[in-house]
Amino acid sequence: MKRSRGLICWVALMVLLAGGLSACASHSAPVTIQQPGTFSVDPLLREFYASLGGEEILGPAITALFSLDNLQCQYTQNVLMCFDPLAQGIQRFSLYPLGRTFDLGDFTDASGMTAPENEYPIYEEFTDLYQRLYGSQYVGKPLTPPRFNPNKNRIEQYFENVGFYRNLDDPQGQAYLLSYGVFACSADCRFSPPASAIVIRNVVEMEQPFLPRLVRLGGVKVFGLPLTHAYLTADGFREQVYENVVLYAPPDNPNAVRLRPAAVLVGMPAGQPMPRRYSEADGVVFYPVEGENGFHVPLVFDRFIASHGGMEISGVPLSEPYRIGDNLYRQCFENYCLDYDNRPGTTERVRMTALGREYLKMNGTAVSQPAPFEITAETIRLVISAAKPRLTAEEPQQFEMLLLRENDHQPLSSVEATLTLTLPDGRQALYYLPPTDAQGRSVLRIAPLQPALSNGSVVAFRVCLNIPAEQPICKADSYLIWNYR
Repeated sequence: MKRSRGLICWVALMVLLAGGLSACASHSAPVTIQQPGTFSVDPLLREFYASLGGEEILGPAITALFSLDNLQCQYTQNVLMCFDPLAQGIQRFSLYPLGRTFDLGDFTDASGMTAPENEYPIYEEFTDLYQRLYGSQYVGKPLTPPRFNPNKNRIEQYFENVGFYRNLDDPQGQAYLLSYGVFACSADCRFSPPASAIVIRNVVEMEQPFLPRLVRLGGVKVFGLPLTHAYLTADGFREQVYENVVLYAPPDNPNAVRLRPAAVLVGMPAGQPMPRRYSEADGVVFYPVEGENGFHVPLVFDRFIASHGGMEISGVPLSEPYRIGDNLYRQCFENYCLDYDNRPGTTERVRMTALGREYLKMNGTAVSQPAPFEITAETIRLVISAAKPRLTAEEPQQFEMLLLRENDHQPLSSVEATLTLTLPDGRQALYYLPPTDAQGRSVLRIAPLQPALSNGSVVAFRVCLNIPAEQPICKADSYLIWNYR
């Protein structure tokens, strides 16, 4: 037994010598692999970091400790933690109000009035995380109401110190923090966050006052994306048109939202109510409309209606179901229509009919479209770098490009670029960087140059975007060949 244990420890020792791992020490710490662009949390902030949920909530540290306005601060993915040596007690620790530094724009409602910040409601599904962060003490005041970000298919709300988001594909009540830290640190940080990259412009443009109520009924996956901003109508209500429905409410009470009878208003077919002839055994439910007369509703439609607000939301049926194609059936209710897709392999059989655009055509209202973004030297920020400013002639080199919109630091994806190396003798080598990813980054690794360059050689490199423009959009830099360690 002793010999066996000694053999195990001998093998473990060999592993330790070869790879730096400890296997025999009974109290050895677990081996962790640090993500690229991350740092250890400074001891000064470590306890504060842990009290707010640590990496699970705040994300990893993405800078070392640094001085800011007489404070000692450190960025994490989602916040900027700070320590004030002149304060007392818990006042020594805080989250820096990064949200105040973002150009969120003034939020105005349809009447042109700007709401005071402390009057913005906290989206109910953010409440648990809000309280987990000790409420306004560390979260700060709300800077915006809850809003829908169509690019990310999520609900977002910005506060002074943190931002919240909820993916609509996630289970109800599951919320996270937006990457305030990555956004504020920008090109000075090398950490790439997951899907929680911050987005500002599209959120501002897609304000939705009825969103909290809409999410409880099924959200944009059911009712479609908004086609317009919220606007005041001639009858004094605040209205917003979505792909499948039309929402409206009193201007001072968005929670009292209702649906316009869009199917009636766009002229969908209406039938004559008839006596009941079938039952649930036949796969239908009978909806009375006029006395004992009414229409038969397929069970699949009835279940859809029940799970998305009931008849209060759908309104009464306008007719019996009818065929609109070889494998497609439709039935309209006062406020929306439902389609049943019977094609083989279809996963989503029941869905709403897109009535929103028809409603807009009848009312002469234009669909809201975001302004196109033009890439010019003035509208973008291009950052390039070589991984090793100095390397030997036998080492590979790695180049990185970061492309952001100048006005809001939003990353620009799917943009390609050309890398040109200029050698000391005037020779040039051409490479192509892959398209930028969702974080606006592109990385290219190249093999050592051949023939090998002499010691002290300076290699100039230039990156130019591969886009049509009057003037090339380029950035240049260089690195040194140094064969001595």
